Amino acid sequence: MELRDVWFRYDERQPWVLKGVDLFIPFGRSLALVGLNGAGKSTLIKLLCRFYDPVRGSVHWDGTDLRDVPPPELRARMAVLFQDFMSSDLTARENIGVGALELLGDDDEIRRAAGLAGAHELVTALPRGYDTLLSRIFFADGEGGEDDPAAGTTLSGGQWQRLALARALLRQSRDLLGLDEPSAGLDAQAEYEVHARLRAHRAGRMSLLVSHRLSAVREADVIVMLDGGRITEQGTHDELMAAGGAYERLFTVQARGYLPQPAAAES
Repeated sequence: MELRDVWFRYDERQPWVLKGVDLFIPFGRSLALVGLNGAGKSTLIKLLCRFYDPVRGSVHWDGTDLRDVPPPELRARMAVLFQDFMSSDLTARENIGVGALELLGDDDEIRRAAGLAGAHELVTALPRGYDTLLSRIFFADGEGGEDDPAAGTTLSGGQWQRLALARALLRQSRDLLGLDEPSAGLDAQAEYEVHARLRAHRAGRMSLLVSHRLSAVREADVIVMLDGGRITEQGTHDELMAAGGAYERLFTVQARGYLPQPAAAES
């Protein structure tokens, strides 16, 4: 996929979100987008999905302008998870299965996707496993107590994020895997385990990862730093660290929080 001098804003009265972005995403490689809030990372993914068209410039896939590709055909080639993912008043199985409706009745595929997302164990621990309703909206106050297996169940934010990731990973064998903050709601151990599985899963396919946690993107083939809607740095983790630019400073600030603090000098 290729962005050619892409400019974008959500409204002509609003400031530009992307400003003349040129970016090439080769087949079979992983690319990470990093930057501060408002840098344009999520917007770039939405342009790839053709939720919007560039105001100026163009986006191409294998040389074809996305505006010449029917949206259903384009999106059938993608598996994407956004940071503002949806949760539905459905069962665990259905919350995963809506990612690829043709696989909704395929237990093996549902469980495979849940396993990749680190969700299988939490789902099997629910009162009815994959058939547990993940909602309390259908029960009046006092109905369906916590010990009632027919009652709905609520999940934490991190648990919902695992199911949302499983929903995206159900769409295996797609040409593009896009993940926008896929582990923001997870604890450190869960995040490490999820990203380890994702690295193996996305090997050999085109993937795009957005994350504020730079430890999650350091193994990407290419890391792109966005600042104010423009690409300011691009390279591998080692190259960007050696360059001593904004990426190096941001990574160092995050890493410093995990290092022992020097003892205060005695007075």
